[in-house]
Amino acid sequence: MHFIGRLPKTHSQREYLENQLHRKTAGERGESKLQKKFKEFHLDENYTALWDIGLEQGEWKTQFDGLVLTEKGVIILDSKNVSDDLYFDEKTGEFIRMNSKGERLILENPAFQLNKNIRFLRQWFQNRKLDVPVKGLIVYTAASCIFHSKPTGALLCKTYQMNDYLYKILHSLTQDSAPLKVNKIKRMLETNHRPFRRTPLCERYDIDYGDLQKGVYCAACKGYQVERMKRNWLCRGCGTKNSAAHHFALQEYFSFVDDSVTNKEFREFCLLENAAVANRILTKYDLVITGENKARRYHIKKKE
Repeated sequence: MHFIGRLPKTHSQREYLENQLHRKTAGERGESKLQKKFKEFHLDENYTALWDIGLEQGEWKTQFDGLVLTEKGVIILDSKNVSDDLYFDEKTGEFIRMNSKGERLILENPAFQLNKNIRFLRQWFQNRKLDVPVKGLIVYTAASCIFHSKPTGALLCKTYQMNDYLYKILHSLTQDSAPLKVNKIKRMLETNHRPFRRTPLCERYDIDYGDLQKGVYCAACKGYQVERMKRNWLCRGCGTKNSAAHHFALQEYFSFVDDSVTNKEFREFCLLENAAVANRILTKYDLVITGENKARRYHIKKKE
């Protein structure tokens, strides 16, 4: 995420965004640990797992870190990458994090989010005339977190404990009816999966587009002095060549600014003067094109 690198060092939101980047990176590492640990899980019956599944019911949209599908039921896995000392206050329902400096931070109680997701998925199955037991498990993936108390009404564990908790949950589910058709449920979930729409970062964090450093990024020296030289890109700062620098620049524009771009906007973002070169770059990608001439826009395809 070079979004921060495109902001002046004195920008008012730089420290906040650096913290957000740290949390995002930690969250991705946590989900990776979750999936890696699940590889050690085994049942003698049919089962599978789906990761990063998004579902909708009207305006109600939910994203699941993981769903474990078995013949007895479905278990929601909710990944949390939070470190330090963790306390759950039963009287107030608050979740408190205390760091090594003794600083106290009130966080959202994850039990409420998990229970909301369980209600969502139960209703989602009921709307499709399916009687599917749904349970949930919150997995804290940071090795340095310490539970001083746990909330009632939701199961919490650490990564190394996850599979044992999954076995216990499944053992608690009685098999009163025929085994669930795991493959059918898997296909249904995948068919109805709606990827999470990521809002461009300027919009999400209310950053003025004019505050962004313009130019093409150089991964070698981390500057923005890359120029188009014939059919290649050359960094004036360190001399590194990169024939695919435009690919990363276009990804940055879509991630940071908007999900569509014109030839002129792309040239302004990259500090590229030649409209014909910009046109060749934009037309080589599988983008949806609307408008004509100078009003032509190139849009990211919507995923179904």
